[in-house]
Amino acid sequence: MDDFTKVTKIPVKVIMDKASGGSIYNIFMKRKFIKNAYGAPCTMILKRDMRKAYQRPDDIQVFGYTSEEQDRADSFIDANNDVTEDFLLIKNDISKKQCLAIVRDILGIELPVMYRLGYQNNNCVGCVKGGMGYWNKIRKDFPEQFDRMAKLERTIGHAVCKDGRGPIYLDQLAPTRGRFVEDSPANCGFTCELKNDK
Repeated sequence: MDDFTKVTKIPVKVIMDKASGGSIYNIFMKRKFIKNAYGAPCTMILKRDMRKAYQRPDDIQVFGYTSEEQDRADSFIDANNDVTEDFLLIKNDISKKQCLAIVRDILGIELPVMYRLGYQNNNCVGCVKGGMGYWNKIRKDFPEQFDRMAKLERTIGHAVCKDGRGPIYLDQLAPTRGRFVEDSPANCGFTCELKNDK
């Protein structure tokens, strides 16, 4: 964000849920669950609720969904009839690959570390929508975040991952389980809480 502001001279105002201190962990502790069939409470509280509290009726809200994400844009429109939106990247047929190239090659901004490590999205480090392969990569790349989520799961009594036999707590997850690409979470968007948990 600082790099973007410096390069573009466009100011960015940061808004945050004060009750949680902007922390997914505080939200999970308060709610006593991490995710369910409707999504994750972190998206609802830290993104959707904050956006709704900040927006004005005459705002045009610009979203960064890329040309591959028309379905996400459609879902957003269906769930937010009160919003005047602009899907600038979709409108200009800009793909995610092109968008990242613009950031890196034209604006000269180094891509976030998550992209540089091969993750498909720049979600929270340790996104609760990720599956077993994703969490095994988090274990390797970010062991402190992996351990923090593993402890939180036990404190709450709710596992992030599951298989056909039931929940699999991170502290029991075999390092060979899952496939990173297939188990990576999708972009974290305002409609996360509306999507089915897989």
